[in-house]
Amino acid sequence: MLLSRRAMLSGALSFCAAAPASAGAKLRSVKVTEGARVPLIRPDWPIPGEPHQLFYVQRSTNKNTVVYTGRFDRNGNLDRNTPAQAYWRRYASGGERMALRSFERRIAYGMRIHSRPEPGEWNINAMAAPQFPMLLRNRGGFQADVFTRIGGRTARPVYGFIEVDESGLLPRVTGLSMHGTDVSTGRAISEYFSVSGGRFRQ
Repeated sequence: MLLSRRAMLSGALSFCAAAPASAGAKLRSVKVTEGARVPLIRPDWPIPGEPHQLFYVQRSTNKNTVVYTGRFDRNGNLDRNTPAQAYWRRYASGGERMALRSFERRIAYGMRIHSRPEPGEWNINAMAAPQFPMLLRNRGGFQADVFTRIGGRTARPVYGFIEVDESGLLPRVTGLSMHGTDVSTGRAISEYFSVSGGRFRQ
């Protein structure tokens, strides 16, 4: 039963429609690592611990972090229309919560969310990492699971880290890493990518 459930999970993820990268960025996987703990690219930066947190995204430019959380109704189930949300934690200026700007929602850190035929399941594509379709699943009791593929494995994502080069006229993404926990083994798994053509567009 467990194996068939994992197979279904993998199949569901493979059919999630990944949105095209708005800046035409191309990713090349350069390394996959496993370990006992999820590695921290910047261990000196705050780690968000929001209620109903699904995963978060950091950038090399500063410690401000985008946090993705589940949205629940009064009965403890994910909201049918908007089961997830994203917002800033501005750790560089006191840690206050701030909504994403309109262009950030459209081309950077917003999400495309589509309900699946299975009750309580949604396909999610985060604009910041459109090559990583995710499956969001309601567990009830104000709990939810999210899954993606990291290093060819079905994993629960913990965070993504974006490397940004600001030396030119326009900042550009040069690297991306995804970090999570392998569903099969419970071990941390990370995949590192080089990025070409990842210029910011507003």
